[in-house]
Amino acid sequence: MSDADARIEAILAELGRPGEIRRHPATLPRLSYCDGPTGRIAYEEEGEGPLVLFVHGWQGSPRDFSSLIPAFQNAGARTVALDLPAHGASQGETVSAAEAAAAVRAVAGAVGKPAAIIAHSFGCLATTLALKDGLKAGCIVFFAPPDKQANQLRRIGLRNGLDEAAIERLIDRVRDKGVPVDSMDMTRLAAERSEPLLIIHSRDDEMTPSKGSQSIANAWPEAKLLLLDELGHNMAMRDNATIAAVLRFTLGV
Repeated sequence: MSDADARIEAILAELGRPGEIRRHPATLPRLSYCDGPTGRIAYEEEGEGPLVLFVHGWQGSPRDFSSLIPAFQNAGARTVALDLPAHGASQGETVSAAEAAAAVRAVAGAVGKPAAIIAHSFGCLATTLALKDGLKAGCIVFFAPPDKQANQLRRIGLRNGLDEAAIERLIDRVRDKGVPVDSMDMTRLAAERSEPLLIIHSRDDEMTPSKGSQSIANAWPEAKLLLLDELGHNMAMRDNATIAAVLRFTLGV
């Protein structure tokens, strides 16, 4: 086996495994649960008012929204933040985008139709697939969405030192595992949507480059794009001016 093939096998072995991302014990008594595609799905619900659902990204958690959630509660919203499968207090060892989407729909089925959904990175893909499968929401906010799963695999390959030929072998192997790589295309999915959408992305994001958001915004009929600087992949969710813009877009406050 060549060195490149060994690296491909190592990537495939970890595919769909987010790693050990667990809830802080202090939050456990506040959690509710519903049945999901990989077992029990945990979520935390607080407040009263319009329902806002938070969907974190890969190897993320509701803590990623630690500035946004209190802001929404202070504005009079009821917030629900789930742990995706294989994350936090939710069950499962692996999770696919389809399983993450099913988990989002399961939580929405338990708590009610969201007035707004706030999602980050991989959570944006999960939310879009959930919408495609029938989830209803008043409006959507995406932070740093990925464009195409194939492009994400290419970036993983580059980070692991693969050349272009080896990267294409990696993508073919992922397809062979039954992953619908080619249908995980946010730009293609965007063209079918009609919900009001605000996309927020920092131009220096190296995890999910902002040019993907430009393509998504162009394809999504009711989308607005807010491009920022020097906030990377995560910090826009903690930026006060950005939080104010999100509150205006979702709640009109």
